[in-house]
Amino acid sequence: MELGYARVSTTKQDLARQIDALTKAGIDQANIYVDKKSGATTERPGLQALLGYARTGDVIVAHTLDRLGRTVRDTLNLIHDLHRRGIGIRNLADPIRIDSTNPDDPMGQLAVVLLALFGQMERTYAVERAAHARTVATEKGRRVGRPSVVTDAQLAYATQLRDGGATIAEITAQTGLTRSTLYRHLPPRPAETLTAAPDPVEEKASDSAGSVPPPPVPDPLTCPTCGHEPATRRELVPHRADLATVWLHLDDHDHDHGHGHPREARHCAHCQPHGHVLVISCSRCGDGPLVTGPAADRDDPPEPILTWLERHGWTLKPDLLCPNHS
Repeated sequence: MELGYARVSTTKQDLARQIDALTKAGIDQANIYVDKKSGATTERPGLQALLGYARTGDVIVAHTLDRLGRTVRDTLNLIHDLHRRGIGIRNLADPIRIDSTNPDDPMGQLAVVLLALFGQMERTYAVERAAHARTVATEKGRRVGRPSVVTDAQLAYATQLRDGGATIAEITAQTGLTRSTLYRHLPPRPAETLTAAPDPVEEKASDSAGSVPPPPVPDPLTCPTCGHEPATRRELVPHRADLATVWLHLDDHDHDHGHGHPREARHCAHCQPHGHVLVISCSRCGDGPLVTGPAADRDDPPEPILTWLERHGWTLKPDLLCPNHS
């Protein structure tokens, strides 16, 4: 039996072209398994279901070989495992066709390696081109990323609410803006003082330049990233709400390779990142960490973020639930 497999990298892309090609190749749509996930990971529900259903003598048909995987190692490992189970591979649109009738043929093995290598090279070049385009646009003063969804009036109203002591949850409820949009666009909250005394943060910085004092006892009201402390009672409530949010940053190398551990941080309004933010929300209470760095450009959390959530007691399936509601 021939079983089809189609994949696109994001939920916004369309599978119709691949499904149409597989259908014209004689494969019933009931036997076509699909995924909307990056090929950089083998943790794809459609692929796992296909591998679990396939039996000896079956042939897996893909539009192109890079639909099965985007790295040479993963693709070759997958094909090797299928060969041991007596399952073949066939492609439809690659310039080099793979014939599963003789998997031990040296030329067939070479074709698999070449196609897998081309897929990995294309992914690497695409990432480099996108990074270069963002750098050039930034240097020319152009805004990169998704179009802004916040108007000047909304931003002014949100700033007024925050300055009045409203929490982020209250601001989102009254403005209709998401938490990620607020964190990205709201300007830093200015520090307010009631006396003529110099800024305590500046004093600490100048003192540390001359001597190294013993580490102070952690203060729950002190921002652990920049050391800011609320100077007025009105600033106290939103300051606590900001510090209650966990920020996760995934470096470029870890994001591209799908491994590593995200760096945890706490930020007040004075030092919080203002780039793209991926919001992780519990399906019941809406609370969760905020992800910054390259991972924030994705629609779904990458594997290191999912691993972090599991390690901290989150339930991932069927719904995303925080430890308080798992």
